[in-house]
Amino acid sequence: MMETIRAAANHIAVKIIFAIIIISFIFTGVFSGGNSARDEQIYIAKVDGEGISRAQFEAQASAESSRAMGDSTFIKQIRRDVLADQINNYLAYQLSKDLNLNISDDRLKEMISKQKEFFENGKFSNQKYLNLLAANNFTPEAYAESIRAAAQRQQLISSLIYSDFVVPNDSDFSKLLDQTRTIYAAPISSSIVKMDDVNITTEDEQKYYDEHKNSFFRKERVKFKYIANAKQDYLNTITIDDKDIKKEFNDNLKEYTYPAKKSFSVIFVKDYNQAEDIVKDLSSGTEFSTVLKNINQNEDVSPYGKNGSLGWFADNDDLPQPFKEANLHNIGEVSKPIQVEGGYVIVKLDDLQKAKSMDYDYAKYQIKTKLQENKIQQHFENAEDKMKSALVNHSNDFDAIAKEAGLDVKETDWTYYNDASSIARYPEVRDVIFSSDMIADDKVTGKISEIIPVGRDLDMSDFIIQVVDYKPEGIAPFEEVKNEIHQKLYDDIVDSRFKSTVDDIVKELNEKGTSKQVQFSTNYTLKRDSNELDRKVVDMVFNLVPSATDKRVYGVEYINKHDAYITVLTQVKDGEWQDVSSYLLRYYLQNTYNSLATDMRSRAKIEIMPNSNL
Repeated sequence: MMETIRAAANHIAVKIIFAIIIISFIFTGVFSGGNSARDEQIYIAKVDGEGISRAQFEAQASAESSRAMGDSTFIKQIRRDVLADQINNYLAYQLSKDLNLNISDDRLKEMISKQKEFFENGKFSNQKYLNLLAANNFTPEAYAESIRAAAQRQQLISSLIYSDFVVPNDSDFSKLLDQTRTIYAAPISSSIVKMDDVNITTEDEQKYYDEHKNSFFRKERVKFKYIANAKQDYLNTITIDDKDIKKEFNDNLKEYTYPAKKSFSVIFVKDYNQAEDIVKDLSSGTEFSTVLKNINQNEDVSPYGKNGSLGWFADNDDLPQPFKEANLHNIGEVSKPIQVEGGYVIVKLDDLQKAKSMDYDYAKYQIKTKLQENKIQQHFENAEDKMKSALVNHSNDFDAIAKEAGLDVKETDWTYYNDASSIARYPEVRDVIFSSDMIADDKVTGKISEIIPVGRDLDMSDFIIQVVDYKPEGIAPFEEVKNEIHQKLYDDIVDSRFKSTVDDIVKELNEKGTSKQVQFSTNYTLKRDSNELDRKVVDMVFNLVPSATDKRVYGVEYINKHDAYITVLTQVKDGEWQDVSSYLLRYYLQNTYNSLATDMRSRAKIEIMPNSNL
């Protein structure tokens, strides 16, 4: 039986077609004995001496890891989770055998007969069943055993985990679940902290740097100057008045006119003589619809779809060639047979629509956008031409290039490869910045780039850059991070004092019921899913223990290092009793399954093979 299950689980086509086989990816190789070098190559792990295929594991792990976006830590966690699932699946299957959880032949037949993959004309087809199995190298016996194994495992999990039973006391939980709490809340920020006495010296900064050098590891980075010609910069400088719009509308009326339209029906046949006969019938008074009924009974299909109405077509250069050749001008007019690919088509003109000018109020918005884009493009190209000329005239003087082009020089702070906060986010710019033209032997060359075009449409920009400083990968020198360290030390003092101040306020409130540093002015009645306040504040409120003597209870929650909420609980009201069994059930299921998996693993001998990269 192990061989048949292994064969079923190992066949990828069947995994796709027969989704019910939840035994897939459990194990594909069985071995009993010592760990030979060959075992280490074949298996990723062994469970009670039975091997889990390394190849199957890697296939599933690779598929799951595609969402890790290259993060090595995340990939390792995914690999561990995949292996844990495979081990748990196998142990659950093995336990089902030990408990004699049998699936009868009749039950097995019933399960297979309900699989939609084997249905034909709305019911189970034995022939389709046999054909699909044969196409995937399965015998009916092997497939049945794979289904039996999967069902045994599912039966085990269902019998131990899935239950609608929740003890009555748990349903009392509904009173807490639907509870409301009334509070007053006051926001408080770190601006209340006094910092006048703080004096951070260079010695303090140096000491922090020496003690935390590894935290100042930096990837290679650059500082650079650039000038930019961006279409977005012209967007707010362009004005289009109604006079310009009206002139454009009148001067180009054809462009703002809906073209005439024609509606056609067609009859397509493969034989020319038949086409001629149809035209004669139509000419003698036979209705087009009558001919269609007869034609549509055969398998001849027009290159434009089924014979009959094709709907509306613009009567311009885009009109399909056969309709142009038909040259129909009167409603109801029918063409002669026209040769097309694979046969002949007879065209009937069903209806006509004359050309119609757009309503001016509708067209003016399109015209305004068009004129605006044209003016922006003109400004952009003019500036681009100036940049090109300036590059020729001042190839070694960046400031002179900017001056002649009429553009401002901008200078960046330290910028990293793929830095999303700078223009290095554009691959075209990034590749130039970190190229050998700009950096050689870990030093800047001082070269000025050519124009670097990026983006498209209104996001189009031109850049000229010059790298002015470069640092290779490594520990950043003290001078580079001195300001960063100063800010860090300052912020740490603010954070510490802020927390101490808030704690003192809460202590004062609990002791005296009042504090000059906080004013409770806003009232809230909260439920557990309320969103009037930050989620962390709501959770804190419901974690407060109400006073048995109706004394007000105070709490605090820090939203971040610089902001907090202080609250006072004034009323607690339980919700109405209701059955929450279904709500609690999902938590019971997960906890029970976790307990089952832990127990099964504690009783099994699990060996992880070398070079598993876990």
